[in-house]
Amino acid sequence: MESTPLQKATSTESTELSVGIHTLGCRLNQYESDGILNRFGRHSYRIVPLTDGPDIAIINTCTVTESADARNRNIIRQVLRRNPQARIFVTGCYAQTDPEKILGIPGVRAVVGNDRKSNIFEIIEGMLEEERRSDADPVSQSSLSGGAIADPGRGKRAVLTDPFAYGDVFPVDHSRAYLKIQDGCDRKCSYCKIPQARGGGISRDAAEIMAHLRRMDEAGIPEIVLTGVNLGWFRENNMRFADLLERMLETVKHARIRLSSIEPSDVNERLAELSLHPRFCNYLHVPVQSGSANILRQMKRSYTPETFRMRIEKVRSINPDVFLGTDLMVGFPGETDADFEDSMKLLVDLDIAGVHAFPFSPREGTAAAVMPGRVHGTIVKERMQRVAAHKEAAMESFYRRMDGRIVEGVLEGEIKAEAKEVGSSLFMEALTGEFLRLNVPISDTTTLRRGQLVKLKLQAEGRVGWPVD
Repeated sequence: MESTPLQKATSTESTELSVGIHTLGCRLNQYESDGILNRFGRHSYRIVPLTDGPDIAIINTCTVTESADARNRNIIRQVLRRNPQARIFVTGCYAQTDPEKILGIPGVRAVVGNDRKSNIFEIIEGMLEEERRSDADPVSQSSLSGGAIADPGRGKRAVLTDPFAYGDVFPVDHSRAYLKIQDGCDRKCSYCKIPQARGGGISRDAAEIMAHLRRMDEAGIPEIVLTGVNLGWFRENNMRFADLLERMLETVKHARIRLSSIEPSDVNERLAELSLHPRFCNYLHVPVQSGSANILRQMKRSYTPETFRMRIEKVRSINPDVFLGTDLMVGFPGETDADFEDSMKLLVDLDIAGVHAFPFSPREGTAAAVMPGRVHGTIVKERMQRVAAHKEAAMESFYRRMDGRIVEGVLEGEIKAEAKEVGSSLFMEALTGEFLRLNVPISDTTTLRRGQLVKLKLQAEGRVGWPVD
């Protein structure tokens, strides 16, 4: 079989040590996990799943909600239970904001915050060398000297060291690639802990971005997802994000480009026009958080429901078929029934189908954590169910609207078919530019392969994608 970029990114050389990583949270974390594994692979480490019990296990954490913090701790404990001899290294946002809490988990070797995440390979290599020099048993966890915080910030607001020092990052164990163009945030949303975890806004060098983009395109990567804490904040002299995006769209010959997320203030007529480019995934994720003017003020967001509506309607007037996604926070302190109804009305009026809803989570050190008016859990649950019902109906409506259309999809893997309408015992899942998942029937003689970009005729019934010659 022809070698794919996925295979090229994974080391197959034998070595003394193996490494695996578990990634929680956003696409930015996934990019950085790929970058970390690429670095280990280039130095002849064996890259394996965590379930294979690697010698070195890295947990790349998220801290966007309280439940994310709990998941971080649970994953660390699960890895230790499965493989008590592993050296556990914890990095990411939770490692930056709460390193002492992580070190309270027995068996964690070291905590590396975001401010030094790009240097985690050197940090781990240095610790392994210390073990060798001290004649420590290389497989005995009990012989280690105990956990350490390997970042000088020790839980304070991050000042990132070389946030773009991952080099050419290629995907590991997934077909689509992530390209980091920006990091950090200078906003002060009342509920958000991310500025503490990732520091102030900083942009990657445009020439470096374009060189990385070209190499991924030449390698046959089917889709490149632009990542950052706030894509619209990219700046380089007089170049702004839309300028960079236009240059990227005109450069790629094979890949398509997807935006991970874009803030409402960066959604405008020019972005809408760029969304019509054939290399642009016809998808925009624009976080609204709330449809209530009062709640948005309490959140310290930079827009109103009216300005959000105006920007989305402008996009719709230029690109009627764009698939829209959003983030919605449910149960922010003081959210009344009327506030929630305003949010639901906005979702319905703007026909937003891709809704990622999540309950408010008080984050230590944020203004919202001490705000009065906490919404009862039962009410939050009921509201979440209403949002879920809207999403299900809106998604079904969008699939029906696309019925019979020719779309482009990236093949992402082979699994057993469950829907009878597929008419095949096996299918590969494809992700379209609109972020729709389709079942692509295959046979023993198929030439389709994972990571391939294919034309598909969309059938809403069964959510099938029939290959088009």
